[in-house]
Amino acid sequence: MSTDRLGHLSLNNHLFFIRRKIGALENLNYLLISPSIKSKKVANIPLLLMFIAYSKKVENVRIICSSFLYFLFAFFQGEFRNSQLLFDMTMESKESEFSLGIKTVSFNEKQKKYGEKILNRMPISPNKKIVTIFARDPSYLNNRYPKKDWSYHSYRDCDIETYIRAIKYLISKDYIVLRIGSEYSKKLNFTDENYFEYSLSDYKSAFMDLFIIYKSKFVIGSTSGATDIAALFNVPFVGVNYAPFVESPLGKEDMFIQKKIINSKGEIVPYKDIISDSKYYLFDGNKMEHLYGIKYLDNSAEEILDATIEMDNIVNGDFVLNKNQKKL
Repeated sequence: MSTDRLGHLSLNNHLFFIRRKIGALENLNYLLISPSIKSKKVANIPLLLMFIAYSKKVENVRIICSSFLYFLFAFFQGEFRNSQLLFDMTMESKESEFSLGIKTVSFNEKQKKYGEKILNRMPISPNKKIVTIFARDPSYLNNRYPKKDWSYHSYRDCDIETYIRAIKYLISKDYIVLRIGSEYSKKLNFTDENYFEYSLSDYKSAFMDLFIIYKSKFVIGSTSGATDIAALFNVPFVGVNYAPFVESPLGKEDMFIQKKIINSKGEIVPYKDIISDSKYYLFDGNKMEHLYGIKYLDNSAEEILDATIEMDNIVNGDFVLNKNQKKL
């Protein structure tokens, strides 16, 4: 099982159970091997426990939590794979599989009551709609894995300050806006009784990282495991500052806007040129800049606001295509 990063823990294992549910896998006995529950290789213990609970309802599937077996299979994965005893759960996904909207893990009633209790302490009124926001920055990876140079990943980061206009719009529409993310992130220079820095609060926990997404009307954010949870619970997601070019959200109701790509002359590269040239598909931002002089340009505050307004209209049934959109 993929367990050490939140996005992989949620989506890789979710995809396995989707495929099991729709009959896309061979009808065999499956033993899913994860590290022990308390291992540092488990990004979110409550989520792993939810998968364990769900697996007990699925015929011929069991999860074994054993760090010894996990690292044994990891060390000898080549030999096990050749003997067809190992099923690799870092498998390639298809958007069509996630967009089926199939549910796997869920919260039980006791967990729901506990989550609501924590929300009320924040305080979050039970009658308030929640929108969750997330802006990727380098703080999590740099603090979690300090010995590794993550600069090649920095093109995926963005500035949380560019969300302020969208936050103000959501508050005007009677939403509570909660910010999720790393506890190491910088504080947003914005104050309002309907905006809450959950990620920097004492209420932050592995369980609430999941429950807040589950309770949201929709989620706004960049590419990250933190926002991948939305697809797990079928919560609509509007991706902003999406990069690299080949990335796109997976959920049934998702939409997104990408970062623009600029060339060595500072010119914005048209999408029709990007699509036909593989150099724009690299996952290494340093290599893109070094080899081709290519950089990413963040979405503007206005673009993020426009995407937010569109998603708000969609989830409330108020979205109507204009003539130009219909023609396109």
